[in-house]
Amino acid sequence: MKRSTAHIKLATLAALACLCQATTAQADSQWQWRDGSGRMVYSDVPPPPSVPAASVIKAPGRFAGSLRPVEPPGGSPAAAAGPAGVAAATQAAPAPGAKGNGNAKKESVASAEEAFEKRRAAQAKAEADQAAKDLAAQERQVRCAQSRNYAMSLQQNRRIAVSAPDGSPQQLNDDERQAELQRVNATLEQNCT
Repeated sequence: MKRSTAHIKLATLAALACLCQATTAQADSQWQWRDGSGRMVYSDVPPPPSVPAASVIKAPGRFAGSLRPVEPPGGSPAAAAGPAGVAAATQAAPAPGAKGNGNAKKESVASAEEAFEKRRAAQAKAEADQAAKDLAAQERQVRCAQSRNYAMSLQQNRRIAVSAPDGSPQQLNDDERQAELQRVNATLEQNCT
């Protein structure tokens, strides 16, 4: 009876954790700004161009007052956005004679995605390499422990049998035991120090 109660509690806690995480993720994708009358507005889309950047309190993945995704029509971003807009206008101003920065934005997004994919692939490769190294080290420890146990058995004069070429067990005599012990100790020195 206690076991089923513990399972119910654990399932309830897991469900609450998932719900909290989903709520947090949803809250992180929200925009927050004050409109012209001072009311707080929450939305999952960016504010209209008429809202100055200084009025934007929260933007997904950005700090308040950072670059705006939508420029106001017929005016410069600096005029509508205040000091934060001046910095944005100086950073995002197109070169003179340029016909638009739509392609530049697409290229920068694509290059950012490529860079992210490269970093993610490099991290996955590094994690796989580290996992392989850890597994090899673990297997080495097991082999070394087995070799140490075998050497101890040889030193204690326990009966040791090896397989003959025909597959039948063959007992080691004293000379063969010493030769086997020397071989095992050499292997331990070489691989397990």
